[in-house]
Amino acid sequence: DIALWDIQGKVSGKPVYDLFGGVLREKIPLYTHVNPDEPQSPPEQAKYLASQGFTALKTDPFYPEMQKHHRKYVDGSIPASTASKGIEMIASIREAVGNSIEILIDCHGNFNVPTAINLAHKLEKYDITWFEEPVQPDSNEALKQVKQSINIPIAVGERLYTRWGFVPILKEKLADYIMPDILWTGGITELKKISILAEPFYIPVSPHDANGPLNIIAGGHVMMSTPNLYKLEYSTTLGSTYNKLITEPLNIENGFLHLPNKPGLGFDLNFEYIEAHPDPDWN
Repeated sequence: DIALWDIQGKVSGKPVYDLFGGVLREKIPLYTHVNPDEPQSPPEQAKYLASQGFTALKTDPFYPEMQKHHRKYVDGSIPASTASKGIEMIASIREAVGNSIEILIDCHGNFNVPTAINLAHKLEKYDITWFEEPVQPDSNEALKQVKQSINIPIAVGERLYTRWGFVPILKEKLADYIMPDILWTGGITELKKISILAEPFYIPVSPHDANGPLNIIAGGHVMMSTPNLYKLEYSTTLGSTYNKLITEPLNIENGFLHLPNKPGLGFDLNFEYIEAHPDPDWN
C-alpha cells in the first residue's frame, strides 16, 4: 500500500501528503525515547533530549526487570521492589526535566489489571501524559477496568490492525490516545481511515513504532493532513541507522520532522545496504 502511494505521487509529480488535498502543518512534531539500558543515566538522557527540542519522552521504567521481549512474568505481575525502582526512575526524570516536558509510560501490555492499576496510582503524581498498553490488547474488558480506575490518560492501538479494531476503543471511551502502526495496519490508506475515524471523537492520533524509516516517513505524510495528530514516534538512538537505510537522511530539527517537497514519499530505500546488513534479531 505504501509503495502504491509512492508510485502515485511520483506519477503525478506530487508528494504523497499533497494527494490528500493539501497540508495542515509544515512539520511533524515528534516524541522520542529514554532507554533504561543505555550507558547514560535516564535523567541525563532526558535532559539532553529536552535540550535537542523534544518536548515529550517515552520510556518503559520496568524494562530492565521484564527483560528482552518483555515476557519474564507471564502472570502479569511484577515484584514490589522492581516496581519501586521503576517509579524512582520516573521521579528522577521528572526532577531532571521539570514540568515542561511530557513523560509517556510504555507498559508493552505486560500487566494484569491490579498490577496496572497499582503502578498507575504510584506514577500519577509525576504528571504522566499517557499510560501505554497497560494490559494485553485482547481484552477490552480488562482495559475498561483499568481505564475506569486510574487518572492517567491511556494510549492503545499498536496491535489493533484495522479500523474495525478501533471502533470499540472509541465508542466505549477506552483510550485517550490511539497509536496505530502504519505497517501493521496495512499502510497509508488504513492509517488515514483510522485517523479520520478518531477525529469526531476528538481523540489524538500518534502513529506507533520507530523501528524503521518507512514507518516514520509514511506516517509523517499521513499526519501532514491529519488535524488530530499528537506526535509521531521517533528514536534518536536508531537515527543513524535509519539514514543508512535510505538514500538521503531524515531532516530532524528541534524535535520536528521536515518532509521534502519531492514526488512520492520523497525518499528511496538503500537496497544495497539493506541486503548487506540483515537484522540478526529477526532471523
